[in-house]
Amino acid sequence: MDKKKYILILIIIIGLIMFLLGKEINKKKIEKDLGDYDYSVGNIDVYFYRSPVGYNVRFSSITYSYIVNDIRYVNNYDASFYELPYSPNVNDKFVVAYNKKDPQKSLLLGHYPIKSQEDFNIFLKKYRDVKIEF
Repeated sequence: MDKKKYILILIIIIGLIMFLLGKEINKKKIEKDLGDYDYSVGNIDVYFYRSPVGYNVRFSSITYSYIVNDIRYVNNYDASFYELPYSPNVNDKFVVAYNKKDPQKSLLLGHYPIKSQEDFNIFLKKYRDVKIEF
């Protein structure tokens, strides 16, 4: 192989390492922010999707709201830090994990859609005493 191929392979390996390291750091940040957490049902308020063309692929974002102790909280994030649910619509509902001491700190769990109160009750029975992987 020539020098250009070695450099390209090196760049790809370094990029992969940085990606995996960033993902692990982000996971630890989520676990630290949520601390002792509980669950609520979150409602998608805004979902902004940028098509996967070029540089803009990572700037899709989501805004969601949820209620804790009769107080409505609103939170948002973009795809550069967290995994977004696949093609959510406004008013879709998902489970939200929130910090019990500071409910503004939360994360929408896009892998757990909620269609009815029964779905949420089933989720609570299954995961109330189980630590979820973020």
